[in-house]
Amino acid sequence: MADDQLINIETKLSYQENLLDQLNSIIIKQQEELDILKRALLSIQERVTILNESSSEIADSDERPPHY
Repeated sequence: MADDQLINIETKLSYQENLLDQLNSIIIKQQEELDILKRALLSIQERVTILNESSSEIADSDERPPHY
């Protein structure tokens, strides 16, 4: 009976170790995806800032002089 319990515990431990390895792999992939998304977001933020600056410059140049 003790041998059966030991085998059962070892089997469960083996499954848990396998599951832990799978979860670690998933976390690594998710972190890589997060890093890619962060870089993309920063790039988009920079583009929006540049577009906002250039559009405000264009708006300023279209403004009528005060004597009109």
